[in-house]
Amino acid sequence: MPTAFVLSGGGNRGPLEVGALQSLFEHAIRPDMFVGTSAGAINAGYLAAAGPTISAIPGLAAAWHTATKKVVYPGGYLRMAWRVLTGADSLFAGDGMRRLVQENLPAGATTFGQLRRPCYLTAVDMLSRRLYLFGEDPSAPLVEAILASSSIPCIHPPVEYHGLQLVDGGVACAAPAGVAMDKGATVIYSVNVGLGEEAQPRARGVVPIFMRTLDAFIAQSLFADLSRAAEDPAIELHHIHIGAFQDLSFDDFEHTDEMIAVGKAATDAYLANPQPRVVFRPTPSAPGRVVAGARELVPPCRAMP
Repeated sequence: MPTAFVLSGGGNRGPLEVGALQSLFEHAIRPDMFVGTSAGAINAGYLAAAGPTISAIPGLAAAWHTATKKVVYPGGYLRMAWRVLTGADSLFAGDGMRRLVQENLPAGATTFGQLRRPCYLTAVDMLSRRLYLFGEDPSAPLVEAILASSSIPCIHPPVEYHGLQLVDGGVACAAPAGVAMDKGATVIYSVNVGLGEEAQPRARGVVPIFMRTLDAFIAQSLFADLSRAAEDPAIELHHIHIGAFQDLSFDDFEHTDEMIAVGKAATDAYLANPQPRVVFRPTPSAPGRVVAGARELVPPCRAMP
């Protein structure tokens, strides 16, 4: 049964996935393919290049230790204001992120055809407003794919690629398990350090309500993919949601080791009592109404043809 590791977006909380991957390897679980977006694209691309074994984890952890505020988000408020006033496409330049990716990828893997495992990384094309999938073209450059998948709109500039304007894949599909299903995976370990299925406290105030609205939009693809897997008896989907460090500032890179430990502990706990998805059953959400699932509103993650 083809096995996939799906790694979600999560920004600077990506080290949580490193700990989760360590746990999966220690439990002798090996992927036949990787699927990643945003921070998950960094982790997936690295392991697909280095090889999916426990021996690759220290190098991946070391790579996250080189990510600092100065490197990823260079400059202060004056530079950000200047970029806005001069019509720049983002608050921060992308040079630091490019160097970070280039300097930390294992040697000898510059294209998808040189990877040790198939790897699919998602981005969003601003022109067509559709999901774009790297990994089907073996000549595609790995650095460009990782940068495109992790370029948060307005924070980092879009990546220009073959006439496309690509930004963070998490905009449309934060945990792209649907891509793994499309590629033939029947056993999926989806490590999700972003939005989960749990209910949120009531939002109060204009800004919190606006942010919660964005969260609701982004979460629809997750719900759709989970429902899709639950309704297909051939799919065994393990959704490992790690919600720690949600309040961490986006530019705080000082907790790498702690996050790795937390991610490993959470995954150890899940694997001690794994609960793959079961057949989806609608649940009442309001008097007189039954919501059958987000698949009625948003289709599962699909890449543009």
